Amino acid sequence: MRADRILSLEKTAVYPGRPFVDMVIFLGCFNRATVRLWLHTDAAEPVVRIDDLEFVPTPRERGGERGASWLDLGVTDRLCGRFGQLRIEGMTAMQARQALLLVTRDLEFVPEGGRAEVEEALFGLSRENAGRTLLTPARVAVGTPTHFEATYIAGPHGLPRGARVRFAVPRAFSPPQNEDPAAPGYTSSRATAPDGAEAPVELESLALSDESHEQFDIICRLPQGLEAGGRLVVRYRTDEMFIFPWLRHEVERPVWYAHLVPFAAAVAVDDRLLWVELAAEHSHTFETVALPAERLHLFLPGRVHEDEEVCLRGIFTDRYRNVPATRGVPTDIRLRIVDEAGERDLGRPRGRFEAPHRFRVDLGRLEEGLYRVRAYDVATGELLAQSNPLEVLDDDSDDLNVYWGEIHGHTEMSDGFGGFEQMFIHARDEGCQDFAAAADHACYFTDNEWEWMQDVANSLNERGGFVTLLGYEWAGRQGHRCIYARGRRLRLFRGMYEPESTLDVVYQHFHDDTDIVAGPHHTGANGRMEHHDPSIERFIEVYSMWGASDRVGAPKAPLFPGAHPLPAHDWLNAGAMLGFTGGGDCHEGKSAWTPDDPDGQGSALHGFAHQLRYRCGLTAALMPELRRRALVEALRERRTWATTGARILLDFEVSDVEMGQEGKAKRAEVEATVHGAGELARLEIIRDGAVVHAVEVEGLDVEIKWEDPKEVGERAWYYLHVIQRDGEEAWSSPVWLRGR
Repeated sequence: MRADRILSLEKTAVYPGRPFVDMVIFLGCFNRATVRLWLHTDAAEPVVRIDDLEFVPTPRERGGERGASWLDLGVTDRLCGRFGQLRIEGMTAMQARQALLLVTRDLEFVPEGGRAEVEEALFGLSRENAGRTLLTPARVAVGTPTHFEATYIAGPHGLPRGARVRFAVPRAFSPPQNEDPAAPGYTSSRATAPDGAEAPVELESLALSDESHEQFDIICRLPQGLEAGGRLVVRYRTDEMFIFPWLRHEVERPVWYAHLVPFAAAVAVDDRLLWVELAAEHSHTFETVALPAERLHLFLPGRVHEDEEVCLRGIFTDRYRNVPATRGVPTDIRLRIVDEAGERDLGRPRGRFEAPHRFRVDLGRLEEGLYRVRAYDVATGELLAQSNPLEVLDDDSDDLNVYWGEIHGHTEMSDGFGGFEQMFIHARDEGCQDFAAAADHACYFTDNEWEWMQDVANSLNERGGFVTLLGYEWAGRQGHRCIYARGRRLRLFRGMYEPESTLDVVYQHFHDDTDIVAGPHHTGANGRMEHHDPSIERFIEVYSMWGASDRVGAPKAPLFPGAHPLPAHDWLNAGAMLGFTGGGDCHEGKSAWTPDDPDGQGSALHGFAHQLRYRCGLTAALMPELRRRALVEALRERRTWATTGARILLDFEVSDVEMGQEGKAKRAEVEATVHGAGELARLEIIRDGAVVHAVEVEGLDVEIKWEDPKEVGERAWYYLHVIQRDGEEAWSSPVWLRGR
C-alpha cells in the first residue's frame, strides 16, 4: 500500500471542554517505513501526537493559503500497527477543517503552496486536474442486476504515456472478469481521443484491492496516454446488488473500509502507482432506492403481566424490508386478535398511522392468555400477516417479562455507515425493539467521539420505554469481544492500540465488575478462546448476519469461515458457562430490523461486507422490568435466548433448573414450551454438543417432556433448538447439571 498520503483533517472530532481535536488514521499503510510528516495549518503552536508519539513542529516562514504554512513534524519510522489516534492540541475545530497532514517517504521534499501544488510535486498530478467521471445508471432499485458504464474524462493536462486509471468495484458485487461475456462480472474497456478516434487501452488488472479487502480494483493502462478531454469507458455487469437504500459518494481511501461509490476513479501517472483520487465535485454518485410497499409485519410484546398496557405495531415495507419508496400502503386491511376463544375484530388501522408506512393500535390491558394478531385483505379475505405470539401472565405470576432487542450494530462511527443516533431511533421506531446497543469497533473512533457517543446513547435511554446500552467491540490479538455497561460511562479499550491489544489488559481492568458484561461474536466464522474471564464473559452470540455459530456444519453456518472456527459448542465443552444471544454485526446503521431477501437468506448480500449474507438475529431477555440495569443482569445471568429474527417464545428447564442456570440432578428431565412466530417443524435437545432427542412437530404451540436415559455423570449441559417450517430458528441458553 502507498505510504505517501495527504490527509485532510476536516473530519477531526471535538468535545466541549477538551483541549484537543482528534481523528483516527490508518497506520497499516506505513508499516514502519521511514517517513517525514508535515502539518499545513494556521494554528500558532499545535502539539501533534499519534498514539504515544509526540511530534514537535519546526515552523517555517508563513505563506500559502489563508495565512497557513507547512510545519515540519520531523522523521519517524515508528508508524505501525493498524489504526492510530491523531490528537492535536492548540488547534480549533475551525482550523482543523482547513488543515492537512502530509506523510511522505521523500525525506528531502519540502512542501510549498496548498494541496494542489504539493500533489503536483509529489504525485505528478493534483486532484483538481485528475479528470472527472460519469456513471450510468447512477440510480438503481434495490436488488436489481445492473449493467454499468463508467466514463472517465481526462483533465486539462491529459494523461502521459503509461498512466493508469483505477476503478473501484464493491466486493459485494459480482467479481470482475474479462473472459466470459455471458457470465456475471464481465468487464470491457474502450478509450477514445476527443475527436472520437480510438486510443489504445489495456485491462491490466482485475483483482482484489491491495488497499481494501472489500473492494475489487479494475486497473486500465493507457500505453499512449490520453489527451485532455479524452474518454475511457469501462463496461461491467453485476448480478448482485445492494438490497437496502444507500447514497454513496466517497472517492477517497483514507482507511481500508472507506465506502467508495462504485467505480470511484483514481489516477497514477507512472509506474510508482501513487494513486490520486478525483476531487469529490468531479466524481459521480450512486444510489440504490427502495421499492414500493409489498410486505406487512405485525409486532406484539413478548410477555407481559395483566396490569400492563399492550399495543400492536404494524410496518409496511418493500420486498427487502426497507421503508417503501412511495407513500401509502398497498391494500386495505382488517385486523383480528386471536386467542384460545377464537378471533375477534379490531377493525382497520385508520387514524392510527405514525408514518405513511407504520401504524400503532393500542389494545389496552389483556386478560391472562396467549395472543396473536392477524391482518386480512378486506377485498379478498387473504391473510396478509400474523404477529409474533404474546403471552399475558396473571398479575400474581412470578415469571419474568420477555423483551426483544439486539445489541451488536455498527454505524459510521466505525466501519459501518448510517448515523449513530439514527441506529437507535430505527431500532425503536422501525424495528419495534425494546432495547438496542451499538457495538462500533473501539479502534475506529476517538476519545472525543466516544464522549458524545455515550451522551447520545444515554439521552435515548428511557426506562420502561426503550433501553439503550453503552457498548463497543474490542478487537485484538485474542479475538473480538463486545463489551457493555449498565452505567452512564464505560472505559474505552481500543484493541488495535498496542498497550490495549490483549484481553488480559481489558479483563484485568473489568474483572469482577458486575456492572459490565462481555461476550464473543460470530465464533463459528472465526473465534479464539485464549483468554476467558467468567466474571465478565457471560454470553456468546450464537447467531448473527454471519450465520449460526452453534456448531460447525450447521445449516446456517457462515459461508465464509475463517481458518479457526470455534463454535459455541466448543466453548461450552471447554467449560465456559455462556448464555446465548442473537445479534447482527450489521454494518448498515441498523439494529435487528435489517434488510432481508425472503428468497435469498444465506446468499443475498446486505452491506459492504461480502461475508454477511443472513438476516440479523434477535435476543429475547427475561427481565422484571425494562431498564438498563435489568438488561445487563439478564445478560450476566444468562436469562436470554437467540433467534434468527423471528420472535419465538420459549420456556426451557431441566430437572427444575431454569434456563441459564446450574443445578444438581442424577438424570435430566427436560420440559419445554414453544410458541412459534410461524408453523413449528422440529425441536431438538442438545447435550454436550450432540442432538440427543429430536421430535417433528406441527402447529404454532408445542409442549414436550423428555427424560434423558443417560445419567448426567460429573457434568453435562443441555439446550433447546427450535426450527420453524419457514427456516427461522431459536436457541435457548443452556442449563448446566452436576450429577454428583
